[in-house]
Parts: sequence; structure tokens; C-alpha cells
Amino acid sequence: MTTSTHIELEPQHLSVIQALANETHRPVVDVNRIYVETFERLNSDARIKDYLVLLTSKTVRDALRHSGTDA
Repeated sequence: MTTSTHIELEPQHLSVIQALANETHRPVVDVNRIYVETFERLNSDARIKDYLVLLTSKTVRDALRHSGTDA
């Protein structure tokens, strides 16, 4: 399986994506796509990047929760 991403994800990102997929009962591929899009958007505007993984995971979690329970 190959996924198209614009950023090289580090192991920390991959574990967050897997955890979000498990928590929200969504396919990893879908969570990965949303995570990468969100990370790129936040990263492009960030001056301080220390908490980008945390902010990205919170934003993705909120988006998945608000998109309903149907996957």
C-alpha cells in the first residue's frame, strides 16, 4: 500500500496517526490523509514548531469527532 504524502513522516507522526485511527475507529489511510493535510497547513504558518505534533493531533481528533461516527 502506498500513500501520497508531501512530508516525510517520522515515527512519532506514524504512532500518533495509528493512535488516532484506533481511537476514532477510522481507517489509517483516512486519518493519515487528514493528518498530513493538517500538519502541512499548520507547519507552513508556524514560527515555533515544538508542539506541532500535539496541535495537529488535537485538530485531527476534533475534525474526526465532528465528522460523525460514520466512516
